[in-house]
Amino acid sequence: MVALIILAPNPPASSMAQSEDPKDKKPAQTTPPAIQGISHSLRPKITYREKAKYTVEARDNVIHGMVALNVVFRTEGSLSDIRVVKGLPYGLTEKAIDAARKIRFEPAIKDGQPVHVRGDLEFSFQLYDLDEKSIHKMLRNDFPVLSKEAVQAIAKLINKRGDRDSAEAWRFAQQCLENGVSKLPQSEQEELTSLTLEAVRGLDESDQRSYQKLLERSKTGQPSDDYEMWMTELRFKGISKLPNEKRRRAEALYNKVATLGIEIP
Repeated sequence: MVALIILAPNPPASSMAQSEDPKDKKPAQTTPPAIQGISHSLRPKITYREKAKYTVEARDNVIHGMVALNVVFRTEGSLSDIRVVKGLPYGLTEKAIDAARKIRFEPAIKDGQPVHVRGDLEFSFQLYDLDEKSIHKMLRNDFPVLSKEAVQAIAKLINKRGDRDSAEAWRFAQQCLENGVSKLPQSEQEELTSLTLEAVRGLDESDQRSYQKLLERSKTGQPSDDYEMWMTELRFKGISKLPNEKRRRAEALYNKVATLGIEIP
């Protein structure tokens, strides 16, 4: 009897299925829908979106700029897998996420069917009616390589010009630096460029990828103030990580640039 059992052919699949206990059967695995990359021809249609709200702490510290999120727009009209690409302090990142969750949209369509797509959401934070003290505080945040004296001089000039919102104030300060760089001797321009490149190379991998994407975007057209601000922030972040001697030299050159840019006597 034992030999007969061992040598007996396997029963047909139909008879095996009939003998199985339904409780032991596992549901067939299904492949989850693929997540497509967002593009000009494949994107959800946003039908409702709120501005992200400021926090009191962010206003008090004159924080402005952009929060960038990477999200999945799902076929059922909700967001998932929200990732912070660029954040801001004092609760602004969280406020941007709150605003993102309230977005309503029609899903992207491919071959007549709704599909999940992954893309970016950006929330810009700006302040208005700034006085000279607030402008000074903002510039200290945005241009940490500059001395208090250089920041004070730029803030005073901005206040005199009447640039009262954060975007205008930042843009003029950036223009001062660009103007100052053009007035440096060629050797110092090259030195500053070399130090800045080294600073960028010293960023962590994620920041380097972000910087490279921003750089490529700037080559295809005029970047927005938010993107330029982000690039400047990454450069200064890298400079803060340079060896002390190089960091001090970079800061000295940037302060010279600021002085030349606003023509401080």
